[in-house]
Amino acid sequence: MTAGDINLAKSSDANKKPLIKDGHLFVLIHGLWGSPNHMSTIEELIQRLLPSSTSDKICTLRPSSFAFWKTYDGIQYISQRVLQEIFFEIEALQKDLVKVVKISIIGYSLGGLIARCVIGLLYDLDFFTNVKPVIFTTFATPHVGVQFFKENLFDYTANRLGPFMFGQTGKELFIRDSNRLLADMANPSLSYYKGLALFELRIVLSNVKNDRTVPFYTSFITEYSPFDNWKYVKIKYIKDLPEATIGKAKVRPKFVDMRRTRNLSPEEAQVFRGNIQEETSMIRRNRVLRFSSLVMIVCVFLPVWIPTVLCTSFLVSIFSVGQVRFLKKLNSSHHWSQIKSSVYDGKSNVDIENVNQGVVNRVERGRLSRQGSFKGETSEMTENTLEGIMYAREQLKQSTEPNMDDDDSDESLENEITNIGEINIKTNDDTVAKCIHDLKLQQENISIFTDASRLKLEDFKRDIIKNLNTLDWIKIPVFIDAWNSHDGIVARRGPKTNPKGTSTIGLWCSILRRHLKQESM
Repeated sequence: MTAGDINLAKSSDANKKPLIKDGHLFVLIHGLWGSPNHMSTIEELIQRLLPSSTSDKICTLRPSSFAFWKTYDGIQYISQRVLQEIFFEIEALQKDLVKVVKISIIGYSLGGLIARCVIGLLYDLDFFTNVKPVIFTTFATPHVGVQFFKENLFDYTANRLGPFMFGQTGKELFIRDSNRLLADMANPSLSYYKGLALFELRIVLSNVKNDRTVPFYTSFITEYSPFDNWKYVKIKYIKDLPEATIGKAKVRPKFVDMRRTRNLSPEEAQVFRGNIQEETSMIRRNRVLRFSSLVMIVCVFLPVWIPTVLCTSFLVSIFSVGQVRFLKKLNSSHHWSQIKSSVYDGKSNVDIENVNQGVVNRVERGRLSRQGSFKGETSEMTENTLEGIMYAREQLKQSTEPNMDDDDSDESLENEITNIGEINIKTNDDTVAKCIHDLKLQQENISIFTDASRLKLEDFKRDIIKNLNTLDWIKIPVFIDAWNSHDGIVARRGPKTNPKGTSTIGLWCSILRRHLKQESM
């Protein structure tokens, strides 16, 4: 080989473009008072269980720009922040030789509404022409807003104070904002709905019990609330759910079979032992401990924290509303045109400043994962106090039941994910293959949807339900017998504290795996 040949070979190698892999970006959006840590278990299971089901590189993003008290800033403004984080991450991934060609969005609680708003913004930018929308899932999300229906002082007060206690977000959640954002997001003629309709797979997971923050009806997108008279309900699960070992606990996913779940007669209820699950805690089994815990909450915890929490929340609301009015609107259109030119049209190089910002965002998310903060502790205190208020109100109004929920406030594992344990992927996949047809029929022939369980909703809320249900959904009711199933459904304190929630997420991942495999065929 001559020197000229060698130089030619070197020149050819230098001109070769680096191999860029197609990427599938999963955006995981937390809820009110939350942080990216709340989505850690979901992220871990996605990264562990999905890569073998697709040739695309699975990437995850847990937006961190609206953590803690910033969740009061309103769904629309928060959505702009999340959109900006998505764009920065797309550019950072491109620099890492991963081109985002698909996107899936997962929302928890308020995060599900933020996700739907983000989808509308993406649709307006014509984003989905370049990036394929694949999977949309919400965990315990109030799609129909928040409202309390019982005729008592607590519910009356909550319905009137709620819109003013959580900033602009509170107005939107209680649908007392002037524009009725939640109604707009369910309007088939608007971008929010049109964008949502483009996703290939839409799933909602809803708690049937022990979620005092987001009731079943609003997360399941229905006008029925069939689990209020709990001692008259016999829960049935999807058949042959697989066992998983999470930490030292052997548990099964908690997918409820709505078509087999039924109401009990008064005679049956007298002898019914309750909807008991495996791995029941000592507090849940022991009536004395349960009663002692309730006394502690009512007599010690609530009197100390209620005034502090309510005053803090009200002051933060005032600050948030004032701040958002003066904040500059983000120029998402310009940012997207840059990305379109550099990433998808190949007409320019990726903006290095944007790449660096994407890296900075990654560092910030990592910092939040490792460290707590005063904002985080106070916002979590607010959530726990309000949960305690509603728990005490609920228990003081009903007799002690054999299946009463337990206190799952073990040591929090928010700062790190430990070993998730043994989740048999093949067994989960086989189970999903058998039950996927039944899951798709979870809205049909439900005997517990009776006239007595039908809620008195305003007409525009019935329209929200009707419009959203025009789309195809897989709806999964979940029963986790924990003190706070709103926490448990995403296992936000970690797998060891929430083994049933972790197992449930694992089976949900197999639904995603099934879709990704079919998509790649």
